[in-house]
Amino acid sequence: MAGIYVHIPFCARRCIYCGFFSTVREEEAVRYVDALCSEIRLRRDYLAGAPVTTVYFGGGTPSRLTPAQIEKVIDCICSVHGTDSLTELTVECNPDDVTLAYINALRSFGVNRISMGVQTFNDGLLRFLGRRHTSLQAVEAVRTCRKAGIENISVDLMYGLPGQTDGIQQQDLETAVALGVEHISSYCLSYEEGSPLERMRKDGLTLPADDGTCADMYARMCILLRNAGFRHYEISNFCRPGYHSRHNSSYWDGTPYLGIGAGAHSYDTCSRQWNPDDLDAYMTAMEQGHPRFETERLSGTDLYNELVMLRLRTARGLDLSALSATDRRYVLKAADNLLSNGSLVLENCRLRIPESRMFVSDTIISSLFR
Repeated sequence: MAGIYVHIPFCARRCIYCGFFSTVREEEAVRYVDALCSEIRLRRDYLAGAPVTTVYFGGGTPSRLTPAQIEKVIDCICSVHGTDSLTELTVECNPDDVTLAYINALRSFGVNRISMGVQTFNDGLLRFLGRRHTSLQAVEAVRTCRKAGIENISVDLMYGLPGQTDGIQQQDLETAVALGVEHISSYCLSYEEGSPLERMRKDGLTLPADDGTCADMYARMCILLRNAGFRHYEISNFCRPGYHSRHNSSYWDGTPYLGIGAGAHSYDTCSRQWNPDDLDAYMTAMEQGHPRFETERLSGTDLYNELVMLRLRTARGLDLSALSATDRRYVLKAADNLLSNGSLVLENCRLRIPESRMFVSDTIISSLFR
């Protein structure tokens, strides 16, 4: 099995917290889509014939492309890799881009999952974040997707926002649940280096929520969504039974994937590759038929650390039988104190982080690295 990620960097405007490669140069969309198709053809052998089971359009804002442009990329992927094994085709959308005609068009050429960047249903916080939509538009966008026949809808939310009270967070979660979405991703606001938000923090224009507040919000979120019937299957991801993100799960399971587009990353189980996060350099390279990317060969230590990091992000945890005898002895020795204090649990040859400690998972996981 394998996945394909397609990066669409275009945005009408950048949100203040964004740390992903993006651009407001939407006039380059036609040329960029042609470059994507060139890369798909040029790198047709990267996955070594593995059947492609998931395709994910992320960004940026993929919904800034026209349906015809998205269809062109999908058709190119299908012509190169086939469709027999494809089970999940996701497109990220901004609520203010969603119309019934737009979603009907996406659905007509195979899109069966929509991931909606909502962040919050509070209009004041939406304005602070630089989001283009209102809370009402977000609600209506989800309803429009459902009306178009999309049966797998995910919404992204944030917590730890400056000025976000417990009541606001609870209302965000309850609104998402009431809309009947199948999947909720909820992330703690991060202050990415180089982002406008980070500059605001440095200039004293905004005050980050403290760790204790964020930890309390995380715990409250876990309880509320569990009580609403959601399964907490990864640190920041919750789903109704059977609706986990198959594409994102492939990252945590170590499944190979091909990243298409400027700034996109690829993984073939032995190395990582990444395209330049430079729009002009990317398009020129594809037009010349010579993809440009950096490559990192993964050592045995790298592979061990990545396996530990990715598996322990999930509720299933790390299957110790997947490790060599040497690595298994090492990780169990490193985990000894963490098992004693309840930061890790060992059950049926699986090492996992209990939900009550997931908020501090980075510290736990890094202590197991070589």
